[in-house]
Amino acid sequence: MPGWDISPSGVGGVVSTVGDVMKVLDDIVQAYSGDLEGAATSAGTLAPGGASGEHKGQAGLVAAALAEFIEGTSDELQFIGTRIGKSVTAAVQATVAYQQGDLEMAAEAQQRSAGLVRPDMPDGWKAGRL
Repeated sequence: MPGWDISPSGVGGVVSTVGDVMKVLDDIVQAYSGDLEGAATSAGTLAPGGASGEHKGQAGLVAAALAEFIEGTSDELQFIGTRIGKSVTAAVQATVAYQQGDLEMAAEAQQRSAGLVRPDMPDGWKAGRL
């Protein structure tokens, strides 16, 4: 059976890098939202005289389509962040469990070896001395 080869420091490095990427991703999502709002505002309207004067605040077709797009994709954007967070948490938990399993196996092996009976040794003999 092949053994596992998990490096806790390696996992920590990857988790740190993913955290940095998540910060950048958050900045991108924030900019994305602002950019879509700007596009919607700049798209104008079909009202006579544009979106100023008596028609101020009235959205045009492009703005309405962008609003629907934002509404339709917001769950997917949130899912990306949630999935990344859960994946990172699971990787850390799995690594901790792996380490604890190693420690438990080492403690069990040590406990078993301590239970070995030493044969009768000559007087004056000390462990580690040949």
